[in-house]
Amino acid sequence: MSKNRLNRLGNGLKYHVVDTTALLTSTNPIYSAMEVGISGMSDQVSIDSRLTVAALSYGGMAFAFSRGRDLSRKIFHITNKTRERIQTFHDFAYTAAFNLAVAPPIYLSMGADLKQAAVGGLTAAAFSTVMGPIMGYSVDAARDLTGLKNCERSSYPELLRKQPSVIKKGLAALLVAGSIATMWGIYSLTPDANEEVIISNQVPQEIQIESSN
Repeated sequence: MSKNRLNRLGNGLKYHVVDTTALLTSTNPIYSAMEVGISGMSDQVSIDSRLTVAALSYGGMAFAFSRGRDLSRKIFHITNKTRERIQTFHDFAYTAAFNLAVAPPIYLSMGADLKQAAVGGLTAAAFSTVMGPIMGYSVDAARDLTGLKNCERSSYPELLRKQPSVIKKGLAALLVAGSIATMWGIYSLTPDANEEVIISNQVPQEIQIESSN
C-alpha cells in the first residue's frame, strides 16, 4: 500500500472519529429527553438505544451521514460561505430524511414496540427542524476545533476561530463531557417505566396480603 493511500486512510479515519463524536455529543442529550419524555420509553431502552446508535455511528452510520451530507452540499452547490438560511434548510431536510429511514429499526431492535418505534421515528424526523442544523453545525465546528478544517461559516465566532489549537481541543473535550453529564441528569430526573410497572404490580399484591389477614 502506497504512502499516499495510507495518508488518505488516516485522514479519513480522523474525519470519521471527529464527525461521529460531534454528532453524538450534540444529539444524545436531546434524543434521550425525547425518548423518555415523549415516546414513553424506559430509561434502559433509551440507554440501550443511545449505546446502539453510538456503536452503529462509529461502525459507519455517522460516516454515511456526514459523507452523505458533504455529497448533498456538493450537489446543491452549498459551501461554508453560502447564506446561513440555505445551509440551515439543507441540514434540516437532509437530516429529516436520514432519521426517518434509520430511527425506527434501531428502536425496534432495542425492545420498543411498533407504536413507540413509529412515534420515535416520526418525532426524530420532526425534530430535524432543530436537530438538522445542530448536527450540521456541530460537524463544521468540530472539524475546526480539532484542526481538521477551518470553519468559514459567517455565524462561527471569529474569537473562537482565532484561538490556539490547544484551547480549541480543550473546548471540544469539555463539550463531550458536558453532553455525557447532561444525559446522566436526564435519566436521574425521569422515572424509569420499568420501575413504575414493578410498583403497580406490587400494590395489588400488598392489598391481597392485607385482605387475607
